[in-house]
Amino acid sequence: MSYQTSIHFDPTALLIIKNEVDNSIKLVESAVSTLAEDQSLPFGIDDALNQFEQCAQVLALIDMQSLAKIAQYSAELMRKIMGNPAQINTQEVIALSEGTTMLKRYIEFICLREVKIPQFLLDTLNRLEIVLGKPITHEGQHIESLLDCITPDFQLPQAPTLEKSKYVHRLYKLSLNKMIKQDETEFDLQAIKLVGAYLAGLAENTPSKQYWNLVHVAFNQIDDLLLNDPRLRTLVSIERNMAQYFNAPDRFKASLSDLANILSLCISQEDDAAQHIRNQLNIGDDHLTDTQLQVFSRHLYGPDFDTMHTISELVTSEMAQIRNDIEYNYQNMTAEKTLELQQKLKNLANIFKVLNLNEAFNDLSRQASLLNDAEVLKDEGFAQQLMNCILSAMNSIGVLERHHTSSRLQLRVNNMNISLDRLDEAHEALLNEAKTQVDLSSQILVQYAQDNNLAAVENIPTQLREIGGALLFLNAEAGQTALRTAADFIQQQIETSGSINLEHLNHTLDTLASADMMIDNLKYKQPVLQSMFNVALQSSEKLKTVA
Repeated sequence: MSYQTSIHFDPTALLIIKNEVDNSIKLVESAVSTLAEDQSLPFGIDDALNQFEQCAQVLALIDMQSLAKIAQYSAELMRKIMGNPAQINTQEVIALSEGTTMLKRYIEFICLREVKIPQFLLDTLNRLEIVLGKPITHEGQHIESLLDCITPDFQLPQAPTLEKSKYVHRLYKLSLNKMIKQDETEFDLQAIKLVGAYLAGLAENTPSKQYWNLVHVAFNQIDDLLLNDPRLRTLVSIERNMAQYFNAPDRFKASLSDLANILSLCISQEDDAAQHIRNQLNIGDDHLTDTQLQVFSRHLYGPDFDTMHTISELVTSEMAQIRNDIEYNYQNMTAEKTLELQQKLKNLANIFKVLNLNEAFNDLSRQASLLNDAEVLKDEGFAQQLMNCILSAMNSIGVLERHHTSSRLQLRVNNMNISLDRLDEAHEALLNEAKTQVDLSSQILVQYAQDNNLAAVENIPTQLREIGGALLFLNAEAGQTALRTAADFIQQQIETSGSINLEHLNHTLDTLASADMMIDNLKYKQPVLQSMFNVALQSSEKLKTVA
């Protein structure tokens, strides 16, 4: 099983509540900003906090424990800040801001990539724990439960025999101090490796042999370790353990948490020793290595959806204006207007280059250079070529925005040769029209239940088929099938002058309800579930049986 499979998860439940969580975070951030500036409690802060606490509980209910804890601690910290608004602690505000920011960014990341990587949350969680005075969650906590069940005997690389020295502890403290200050050199890293080898050799015949051998393995990887605050705390704890060991080598025994933390460092790499430890402890691929974390961190800390959406809107609007200018005025453009158009294309090309959309950058730059000849626009062939280039560039940024949106919240695009911005406009118009038709059909059917006027439902079959056609265009074939069956049933009842009893009416309304739910979910960026058509299909089958 690959690590991608191990960390994959279905974000549907999280997507359903994502908008509420995002709104709660915005309210909290706004309230804290006002609180920090005015040093007084802003109006509505209690409601914002209550809503945020509810989000924490919902996150726990959908088994997002790490996220729930960060949300809970952020809420607790906010209450603490509210307790004395006149005395704002800057570190508390910073920790709260980081908590809400990471909460929002991580939720967006895991919904988009459909992976769950709680390792990214540890640093933020620790900062909240520190300002709240809570026990600090350490990196190896997930390993402790494994060590409770077994006593592993690792076959680790043999450490070289080194000459005894009384300066080893001091050497480590000096090197560690530089690492904490982020001022380490290659010599400091070599010193730490040397200390690890020395300790492993020295502890060969002591009860703590295995612990110091693991320290040796971890220190040998110091060049490749991603160092954050939790890991620096582990390195500091090793220094304290060294002091205890040198005082009483035969009596020293590492604590369970210290052993778990050093094991966590060891398995963060991808060498044979790390794999051996993973196998011994039966640690799965869901605990990522540093290399894997680096790959995902580019997505986590890259531009978020709001940023990409804003860029897309601005660029698309500018390019749409250029497209219209060319479409309607290309044969009548003055030299001055052509020069202005050329500059706009160059500016847009540079934006595409920054966004790493190199093909669009090259195409726009090439077209802009051809505009040095002011008469070239009068060539209809060139104008069409320029229009195609602009369409392609607009689509490339549209695709980029879609890459920052969960696939469960958007419709699949099958034809990249059409303008995506106009396709989005068409989808929006279709959803609005379909929504209106669903409401109208539902009202007519409800009215029929009251007056049994069969003539009033004469247009219902046509309306149901139209709504079904809209659903088919929206890739909801199941919904279209259910509506078509319902339309056939109503049509048959009209032709035979039969009555539609309440049960059949409810079955028909079921098909409309499913369509209505899908339309609303697409309009309001909620996940579209195939299961939402189950009731519609069951009800339509019952109508087919009657017919």
